[in-house]
Amino acid sequence: MGTADLHIHSIYSPDATTTVRAILKQAADVHLDVIAITDHDEIRGSLEAQQLAPKYGVEVVTGAEVSTSDGHLVALYIKTLPPAGMSMIDTLIHIGKQGGIAVAPHPFNGLPNSLSMEAVLGALTNPFAKGPLKGIETHNMGTQNFDRIAQKLAVFLPFAKIASSDAHIYWAVGAGRTEFPGRTAQDLRNALENNTTVPIPYEGESSAIAVLSWMRRITMRKFGFASDASSRNSPINTKQLSDSMIQKVQKRGRKKQGSR
Repeated sequence: MGTADLHIHSIYSPDATTTVRAILKQAADVHLDVIAITDHDEIRGSLEAQQLAPKYGVEVVTGAEVSTSDGHLVALYIKTLPPAGMSMIDTLIHIGKQGGIAVAPHPFNGLPNSLSMEAVLGALTNPFAKGPLKGIETHNMGTQNFDRIAQKLAVFLPFAKIASSDAHIYWAVGAGRTEFPGRTAQDLRNALENNTTVPIPYEGESSAIAVLSWMRRITMRKFGFASDASSRNSPINTKQLSDSMIQKVQKRGRKKQGSR
C-alpha cells in the first residue's frame, strides 16, 4: 500500500510558509509516495514540484485549490489552472475536459470557503460535473475539530475518502494522509476513481499548536523568510528568500492587480 498527501500549500500560496523543495524533502522524510501541491488558485508550485520530484523519490500530481463561487475545490491531475470564481459545476466541467479529477476539501462544516452539502449534491445531479468529482476529505488536519459531519455523511456518498494535511507549514506535510493500493500516481488515481482509498487521520498535536506555529512562520515570511532545504540531504531551516524567488512568487499577484 502507498500513501499520499493531496492537499499541501507552498510559498506560491500567500498564506503558506514552505518552499517547494522543502515540501519534497519533508514528504520524502515521512515516507510519502505521492503528493499534490495545491496552492490557492495557482499551479506553478505544483509544476515546479513535478520537475524536482525525481531527486526526492516522490511522485507529484499536478493540482490546485480552486476558489469557486460555492467554495474551495481541490483539482488534481490537471494541465492548466481552472479560472477562479466560477460555480462548482462549471469548475468541475473545466477540470473534466482536461482529464483531471477533483476532491471536495474540508466540506460541510460551515467554515468560510467550504463546500455545502447542497453544492455537492447539485454537482452529483449534473451529468457533466459529477464525473470528475471523485473524492471527499473526511479528515483535514487544519479543520479536524469540524470534520465529524463530513465523516458521517461520506458513508452515503459515492466518493473516495481522503485524509489530508492541508499543510501551510513544513512539518505538517503528511500529517493526514491517504492510503491506496499500489505506489504510483497512476495507482492513486485508480484508487480515487474506484473508491478504494483509506484515510489515515492526524493524531498528533492539536490544531491550535499548528495555528500558533503557522502564525509565527507567516510573520517571518512577511520579512522574507521561509522554511527551505537546499537538497534532499540538507535539513529544513528557516532561510531568507532570494530577491528573485520573492519576485517569482509575487509575480502573479502583481499581474492580478494590474488587470483590474
